[in-house]
Amino acid sequence: MKQRISALLAAALLLGALAGCSGSSASGEAVTVEQVSAIVSAGAVGLADRYAGKVAAGETATVKRDQDKTILETYVEVGDLVKEGDTLFAYDTEAMQLDLDKAYLEKEKLENTIAAAQDSITELEKERDKAKDADKLRYTLQIDSKNVEIREAEYNITLQERDIATREAALENAEVYAPISGRVMSVDETGGDSGASYPGQESASTGIDYITITDVTRLRIQGVISEMNASALSEGMAMTVRSRLDDQQTWTGTLSMIDWENPVKSDNNGGMVVISGGEDEMTTASKYPFYIELDSTDGLMLGQHVYIEPDKGEGDEAPAGPMLPEYYIQYEEDGSAFVWAAGKNDKLEKRSVTLGVRDEMMGTCEIAEGLELTDYIAFPAEGLAEGQATEKYDPAAQAEDAGSEEPRTVG
Repeated sequence: MKQRISALLAAALLLGALAGCSGSSASGEAVTVEQVSAIVSAGAVGLADRYAGKVAAGETATVKRDQDKTILETYVEVGDLVKEGDTLFAYDTEAMQLDLDKAYLEKEKLENTIAAAQDSITELEKERDKAKDADKLRYTLQIDSKNVEIREAEYNITLQERDIATREAALENAEVYAPISGRVMSVDETGGDSGASYPGQESASTGIDYITITDVTRLRIQGVISEMNASALSEGMAMTVRSRLDDQQTWTGTLSMIDWENPVKSDNNGGMVVISGGEDEMTTASKYPFYIELDSTDGLMLGQHVYIEPDKGEGDEAPAGPMLPEYYIQYEEDGSAFVWAAGKNDKLEKRSVTLGVRDEMMGTCEIAEGLELTDYIAFPAEGLAEGQATEKYDPAAQAEDAGSEEPRTVG
């Protein structure tokens, strides 16, 4: 019941916004249309039974290099295939060994300083014992000064030993190895930008990005989820991947990761671009990529577009078409169903649709035929007519306009 109330509340908010945009159509202005994929993945307004996705390569790892070290040689080039554990590059050990030798010499100097101070203390104590009482204080002060010198040298030796241990470890790890198997996608001789190694996994080393490797031998599925329907998916869920060309062709897998650290934006072709920084949070913070590890990749091709559905188990078949909120569906006098859609040349048209199963709890209905996730439809406000110009609804622009009127904090 709470879910139903949330659905109605969210629906009312969205209807108000879209009705306000579409209501001006009678005056000749363009009719606002929104992509079906955005409507059915808008959380409580239309629970996302199906998501748009594409076949992507496996994980990408970015190997970092220490900017304080000199690279002796790089053994790979862009396009090379490497196996996990292959040597990618090596640091200049001659320079590293020289720095280590200097560190040992500095430690030795400090040890000699301590030995000399201890000898001085021994002599000062002997002289103090022979001195008159009036002169003893002068010897005592000199002894105290030598003790301070010893403590300072001992502290510096501790720091020097840490530095030596670090340099010895670096010398032992002068060669850097491939963390995964795959193809070398880039070798950034300029040093690249510092940052996370790759989505979902932090680099074990510190430094700056140098070599990027992508696992092209293992395919996975990339989808996108919004903050509003974040609760609909969770890591570890069983998922079904469905071909866009053949609805009966499916693959199974497990949702391995929702990448909350790297928001995405959609390109004009319905693709997904992962944003790793430098974009305005107001326009990118609402959608995030998720990844599905497949049980089998037979029949799939890199870049292929697919549908993604939660696996509901045997005997509970998922709807084949998008689950559209029922208030978008209109009916002719003969009972046939249609929606207002952007057709040829972005002109408004009555699009006949075939209805499937209904979800009474959520107030949605399956569009079995006639409508794809990539289509754009309008809210059925009064005054709509075929042939009217349409304008695609841009949630990012709406958020930007709203922010200019009343600033809000994005956490």
